[in-house]
Amino acid sequence: MPETLNSTVHWIPTTPEERDLVLKELEGILASYHFKGSKRYPAFLKFVVNAALDGRASHLKERTLGVEVFGRDPNYDTNADPVVRFTAGEVRKRIAQYYHENGNSSRIRIELPLGSYVPEFILVPHEAGARPRATEQQPERDLKAEKGLRLFWVPLLALALGIIGWRIFAHVQAHRISTPTVSMSQKFWEPFYRDSRPVLIAIGTSHPRHLAPESPNLSFLDYGEEPYHHVSLLSAVALAHVAGVLTKRNKTYEVKEARESSLIDIRGRPLILIGATNNAWTMHLVSSLRYRFVFNDEVARIEDRQNPADTRWRIDYSVPFASIATDYAIVARFYDSTTEGPVMVVAGLGFYGTEAASELVESPQYLDRVLKTLPAGWEGRNIELVIKSNVIDNKDGPPVLLASAVW
Repeated sequence: MPETLNSTVHWIPTTPEERDLVLKELEGILASYHFKGSKRYPAFLKFVVNAALDGRASHLKERTLGVEVFGRDPNYDTNADPVVRFTAGEVRKRIAQYYHENGNSSRIRIELPLGSYVPEFILVPHEAGARPRATEQQPERDLKAEKGLRLFWVPLLALALGIIGWRIFAHVQAHRISTPTVSMSQKFWEPFYRDSRPVLIAIGTSHPRHLAPESPNLSFLDYGEEPYHHVSLLSAVALAHVAGVLTKRNKTYEVKEARESSLIDIRGRPLILIGATNNAWTMHLVSSLRYRFVFNDEVARIEDRQNPADTRWRIDYSVPFASIATDYAIVARFYDSTTEGPVMVVAGLGFYGTEAASELVESPQYLDRVLKTLPAGWEGRNIELVIKSNVIDNKDGPPVLLASAVW
C-alpha cells in the first residue's frame, strides 16, 4: 500500500494485511445503525465483499446472489422476485449515508457501483494540510526561575478560581427559580429525541381494500395511476406537522409508504405511524393495545377491549364524505418488542381524525392540556389516547380527549 496518496484510488487488496483492512472497514459499516437492525442488507454486503476479496467477483450475478444469499430456487424468476436488485439499491443508499455521516476518517472506502453487484475498494488520500508533529527540543529553561514563577502564580490562580466559582454558585442560586423547565410536550417526544437513530415515518397511502401486495408485474405507468400510492391532502398535512416537530429539534428522519416498509425497515429504530385503516403497520401494532382499530365491511371504529360492546367511536365509510360530522383518532406512544424501539401512532378513522391527531402531538398548547390529565409518572410509561374532532365546513376542529390509558 502506498505511504502517501494525492488522489482517490480504486484499489485491489493483494496481501493478507490489506485484506484485513478491508474486513475491518466492513465490520465498522455493518456495526452502524444503518445495517445492524437488518439481517438482509448485512448478509448481502458481507457476501459480495468476501467474494470480491476471494477473487470470485465474476460469480456476483443476480441469480447467483438470489440463490446463495437469499435461498431462492436456482430456477426462480428474477423479474417476479427482484429481491437482489432491491437489496442492492438499499445497500448502496445505506453505504452512502454511512460515509456521509462518518466522513473520510478511514483510508479505505467500500462502495457498490450502480448497475453492479461487485464492490469496489477505494483508497482515500490523507487529509491535506495536517500539521507535522514537532520534533525539535525546546531550549533548556532556568529551573530556579521557573520554580519561582510557579510559587507566585499557583496561589494567585487558586484564589482567582475560588472567586469565579463562588460568583457562579451565587448566580445559579439567584436564578434557580427562573431556570426554564422541560415542558410536558417535550417529555412526550423525548424518547424520539434522545434515540441516536433516524426516525422512520411510515405513512398510509392505500385504501383499506388495497392493503394486499400489488402485482410484481405492475408497470411504471400503472404504478403512477394506481390508487395504491396516493396520499390525501389531510394526511400530507399530518406528515408536515410531525416532520416539523422533528425538524425543530434537528432530528433526522426518513419518510416511507407503510405498504413499502418491511419489518426489517421498521425494526431497531424509532417509528411514527400516520394513518389507520390505510396503514397495515398501524393496524398490527395497535391491535394488542387497549384501544384498537377495527374495520369491518364499510364501518371503521375504535374499540375499547375492556368494553367491546361500546360502538360510539365509529365512521360509516359508505356515507358521503361531506356528511362526516365527527371523526375519531388514536394517539399512542409506546415501546414495542417487535420493532425494538419507541413507536408513536398518529391515526384517525378518517383523514380528519388523522390531521387532528397530528395537531395534538404538534401543538404544545393542546398536548400539555391533555398530558396534565394523566397520572403522575406518565413520562416513562406507555400512553394511549382516544380523541375526537368535530368536522365543521370540511375542516377538522380542535382535538378533544375522550379516553386514555397509561401502563
